[in-house]
Amino acid sequence: MDKKCPQCGSVDTGPSFTFDYDRDDSGRVIARNPFFACGGCEHTWQVEMVLVVAQPFDPDDDEAINDFVETINKEVVDVD
Repeated sequence: MDKKCPQCGSVDTGPSFTFDYDRDDSGRVIARNPFFACGGCEHTWQVEMVLVVAQPFDPDDDEAINDFVETINKEVVDVD
């Protein structure tokens, strides 16, 4: 992830946990506004974003690709 720690500036960071998530029928997890943690100073903070955790699927499987795109599009907020 490209998230620097706001406390120490380390790039040794990554998603840690979230309270707001859903799991769909295919096993994908959609995590909203996850907390990140720093491996350097152990600081934690919340980031406004959506993460989709998915198992790899066959890139030639049109149905799987379309389901994935549909899942992502449901999470996109139209700000116009």
